[in-house]
Amino acid sequence: MKTTSESTAFSAQGLEQLIHLISMPEEKEQKIKGLFKGKVISAKTGARVFGVVVELVGTNRTYITSPSGYFKMTDLPEGIYLARFSFPGFKEVSEVIAILDGEPLDMTLALQVVE
Repeated sequence: MKTTSESTAFSAQGLEQLIHLISMPEEKEQKIKGLFKGKVISAKTGARVFGVVVELVGTNRTYITSPSGYFKMTDLPEGIYLARFSFPGFKEVSEVIAILDGEPLDMTLALQVVE
């Protein structure tokens, strides 16, 4: 059987642990950022298009497609974006995209030749 002094010491220790837990800073949840990638091809020939400007409008995110027509944007915050694709000789295309944390968005875009 516990004595009064043992019970008081036990209660004080429990209270001290509770105060310690309450005063600890919250750990921020680690979020995996979104990924937007894909390739751009010519609608007429099916060939991959090098040098297409891929821009997320309203952000500082711009990418130029590689010689194989690919692009890849990483560490994007979750949200809705307007993606603009432009290249001389092709019609400019704008697409609304949704970036979700941890879920890659992969697309193939066929650009139409300006006639």
